[in-house]
Amino acid sequence: MQLFIQLSSHFADLWKAKFDIGDTANASDKKVQDLTKLQILAVVVRYRTPLDQSQTILSLCQAFQSAPDLAESVKIFIWDNSPEALHQPQLPIPFQYQHTGENLGVSGAYNRAMDLADDLGCPWMLLLDQDTHVTEHFLKRILAYSYEVQNDHEVCSIVPFIRSHGTLVSPRRMGRLNRNYQLDRHFSGVLRIRAYAVNSASLMRVSALREIGGYSKEFWLDLSDVYAFQQLNQRGKFIYVAGDLELNHSVVGMNFEQDMVPERYETFLAAENAYMEMYLSRFENAFQIFRLFVRAVRQSLQYKDRTFAVITWRCFLLKLFTSKAKRLKHWREHLLHRRTIPSTTDRRLETQLGA
Repeated sequence: MQLFIQLSSHFADLWKAKFDIGDTANASDKKVQDLTKLQILAVVVRYRTPLDQSQTILSLCQAFQSAPDLAESVKIFIWDNSPEALHQPQLPIPFQYQHTGENLGVSGAYNRAMDLADDLGCPWMLLLDQDTHVTEHFLKRILAYSYEVQNDHEVCSIVPFIRSHGTLVSPRRMGRLNRNYQLDRHFSGVLRIRAYAVNSASLMRVSALREIGGYSKEFWLDLSDVYAFQQLNQRGKFIYVAGDLELNHSVVGMNFEQDMVPERYETFLAAENAYMEMYLSRFENAFQIFRLFVRAVRQSLQYKDRTFAVITWRCFLLKLFTSKAKRLKHWREHLLHRRTIPSTTDRRLETQLGA
């Protein structure tokens, strides 16, 4: 944080020097209006991670310091889902911070950010997690794309390719039996099929999100992206894939034993099965029982910590022997409201203290 404070005054000097043009004779009113028009609200959802340890925040600071003119069109909004608010948070770049003391998940954060985007007149929201590395090039290109498709309301979102732990993970096309497949890396343009992209680094059209009622309050964390993109697809809205853009983002589950904790996995598994119960066919749900069996066996053999396999076996038995109504009731009453999930760092600290 000390680094941020030291850089704040330097950025302020750059900011003042760049915009001290009010008395210039040839600066027209139209030019001034264009400079102050916001195009994108960049929404960073924070949960417990210090700002100076967030890959997203660090890379945003670097990008905005390298290109201060980005602030003419992009506003940074940090939504804090942490139990405790930050006291007078500081960054070397302009930003707005909000904390409610309640973990609304990413869905709640995005829905609140939509209200701010409307108030500011921003037609687009750039969704960002805590651990996405953004660049100046990415921000400038995604901004250019937003203007290019501004009047093409068939396009609801502009997304880059996302790589996690060296593997391409987004965007993905949706298949049957709850399967999804990685899109060809050379694709670029409007994707007119059932598809989705991970939330982070997706540029979403605010008016399109309004059409579907925003993000689901039920899928507040996991599958919030799948839900939103499928709702948009049903209304004839499609993803525009920016094929020249690729970012690194850490997706939970790609490095399972290091990134996942049992509470987080249980929440994901419950959301996955609830989504299938609500939106997929009876046959696809029947096939999911088989997939859960295979997953539980694989986890028992692959991971030293059998806790994950136990959670999967429990879900398998629940799906096999209880009714759909009871399963959804169980999800809504117990797992849906679990809003405090420890991180892997918290779990390692607990283990060290208990040793």
